[in-house]
Amino acid sequence: MSRSPSLGFGGFLLGLGVGWYVFTSIDLPSNVFAWVIIIAGVGVVASSLIFWKRFDVNVGGLVRGAVGGLVLSLIFTTGLGFMGGPVISGDYRAEDVKTHSGAMPSDSVYLEIDVFNGNVAVSTWSRSDYSIEMTVRARGVTTAEAERNLDDFSYSFDESRVQGQDRLVLRHGISPTNTNKYSVSVEAFLPEGATIDVDLETSNGGIQLSDVTGGSVELRTSNGELNLDKVYAETLNGRTSNGRILGELEAPETTLRTSNGKIDLELPCTVSGDYVLETSNAAIDLLLSSSPGVGYKLDFSTSNGGVDLDLPNLDYSVDQRTRKVAETEGYASKGVQIEIDGSTSNAGVDVNS
Repeated sequence: MSRSPSLGFGGFLLGLGVGWYVFTSIDLPSNVFAWVIIIAGVGVVASSLIFWKRFDVNVGGLVRGAVGGLVLSLIFTTGLGFMGGPVISGDYRAEDVKTHSGAMPSDSVYLEIDVFNGNVAVSTWSRSDYSIEMTVRARGVTTAEAERNLDDFSYSFDESRVQGQDRLVLRHGISPTNTNKYSVSVEAFLPEGATIDVDLETSNGGIQLSDVTGGSVELRTSNGELNLDKVYAETLNGRTSNGRILGELEAPETTLRTSNGKIDLELPCTVSGDYVLETSNAAIDLLLSSSPGVGYKLDFSTSNGGVDLDLPNLDYSVDQRTRKVAETEGYASKGVQIEIDGSTSNAGVDVNS
């Protein structure tokens, strides 16, 4: 057992199996490959310096085998998508556009979209009907394989009405191990006079929501930005990674989270609301209302940067370079009360009116 090659091969199989399970179960940030290499390097060095000489066992071979299996599983399961965007294995492409449209007799709409490796854009228009256009791109090592992959793409679209609300649900039917073969983007148009609830999910792509007024807005992506242009809702929850969050929005209950992306928002502040804004390694930049009828309760912090609150009539309970907690004088008597908790790291915070 002292130098048995089977120990290294066993480590390779272990790394391949564990990596395959993990990488097909989570959304990968764009810097995952760097972290895999760092962890692998630490493991190899530690095994070489400590265990290999202390015991007559091929621990170094075990670790190197596990590392090789881990890296190989990352490549197989993502098609090198971790290198920045939805890179799909194969040089040949096939493309298809699938369109759904119809009348929208009610003034209440629910839209759910679940796709991957592409952008999702939802906006309103002056027409009374809806249109959803999905573009599917498939690749393969040959033209024939790309066409077969396109033929194998599956999804479901359901149109129904529940308690007076028109419901549109589009979901893909591709397993996590096959998503690297495809890129799927969706553009949807809905009637501008309707109250719209949305639940949008993608990965390796951005989400854009424009001129939408609704009740509940749920947005989830990775490696893409959230672009919210004149979005007004009762509740708004958005999450991404390695992407910006920007636009003009207002919702009494708002939570927006990203990493490695700037938060750059304009808040009209016409109704009271609670806002939670979180990012890392990027700035927070807010433009707020200067109306004397609006009061603010603010708590902003950063780990390495400055916090600047350029608003009138603030009383500070904490006034440090990296954290400021402040409240508008006479906050309790204001007709519109806005609470904002914001945090970032390695960047600054600027709040202006």
